[in-house]
Amino acid sequence: MGKNQNIDNIIGIIILPENPILFKNQPFYTKKLCGVSILERNLNILIKNGIRDIFILSKSSVDFNNEMNFDSKKFVRIIKISNLNHVKEHFNRKKEINYMSNIAVILDGGVLIDERIVSSLLNYGEDIIFIKGNSIHSNHTDKNQSNILGGKINLRSNEYIFEKKIGSFHDFFKSLKSSNKTIFHSSDEISTYKPDMRRDIHLYIYSFRNYRDFKSAKKFLVKRTQKGTLDLIAWYFNRHFENIFVYLFADTSITANHITILVNILGYFVLFLFLIQYWWIGLFLLILVNILDGVDGKLARLKNQESTVGHIEHSFDQLYEQAIYVGIGLASYFIIDQFFVIIALIIMLLSDSFNRHCSMQYKEVMKITLADSSKFDQSFRKFDGRRNIYTLHILIFGIFGQFKFVIFSICIHAIITSIIYSIQAIKHMKKVDNL
Repeated sequence: MGKNQNIDNIIGIIILPENPILFKNQPFYTKKLCGVSILERNLNILIKNGIRDIFILSKSSVDFNNEMNFDSKKFVRIIKISNLNHVKEHFNRKKEINYMSNIAVILDGGVLIDERIVSSLLNYGEDIIFIKGNSIHSNHTDKNQSNILGGKINLRSNEYIFEKKIGSFHDFFKSLKSSNKTIFHSSDEISTYKPDMRRDIHLYIYSFRNYRDFKSAKKFLVKRTQKGTLDLIAWYFNRHFENIFVYLFADTSITANHITILVNILGYFVLFLFLIQYWWIGLFLLILVNILDGVDGKLARLKNQESTVGHIEHSFDQLYEQAIYVGIGLASYFIIDQFFVIIALIIMLLSDSFNRHCSMQYKEVMKITLADSSKFDQSFRKFDGRRNIYTLHILIFGIFGQFKFVIFSICIHAIITSIIYSIQAIKHMKKVDNL
């Protein structure tokens, strides 16, 4: 939400371009890209930022409501108009002229734009236009191409704009350049660090001239779903296979929920295989589980299917993960037939649960993950006790034909992780208390 504005008084205006000659069968902005059209993605950015009244300026005869699908559609008012003056006429017909939204966020409906640009627009009280900076990723860098990424203007202060014939996104902003009230900012002023992704990600704008641009955009978007601060196995091994699966599933009806369900089913099957001491088959399936567990989140981000309820998936992950550890421990107990194996299993489960809870509480209080709190934490995150690293333990002990002893190795790793996590969490929290 903007610093000086009520989000309820902000509308969105998406100006759609003419269709390039190469896209003959349908407007290119309604063509699906990883299951979601360019138009839907731009609408989702506005909706995600709390904008509920959205006008689509287009000369196309396409019925966009039939082209789109929003879970929150009943809470959003999407209105197609053929010229900008219809924005004002719409409110007049509704007899809401005195309550007309003063502020409008203007987007180019023919490009993919980074959502952080819209979020940043809303953080300013004055009229503002963001232009391309030096660090923004753009797939086309023609000199004739406009440098404007998007803007936010006060409709009351610029009522003359309603009387102009606006044919394109760039026409709209050309008519505002003479205004001294409009401030220009570079996209380089926007932070590239995304807390939810735990890494720096360059802003982007992606335009489309032919079908090759859709293919390259798909690869580009898949790569951007990757989170940071991962363990070594996840980064150097799992990540590449995850991206292959995500790319294959991107244009299908397979959703993140489908992958989550499959992962949980496979997880409990791994438990069964370890219990009956089918170690190598269980290990192979566990590696597959590790890879697919990274696919569901990426697929949700790629297809705009992220939801609040999706975060509960981590709890189900913990359930099947600890069930797998129980399977390993019990299998070892059946072979060694000594009670100290059960003791090691219990200590491992307690340490693993403590690690997770410690991280969860830290993030809830500090509003940042423990792994991102210092360079040491980022480095330790690459080796800390978690499923990917424990899988490596199983592989190493399996190579030497000693699967039965892997529970002890995992237990030691879990204990070390719990000690370091607790020390680091207390240290960072005490620093805050001393401020």
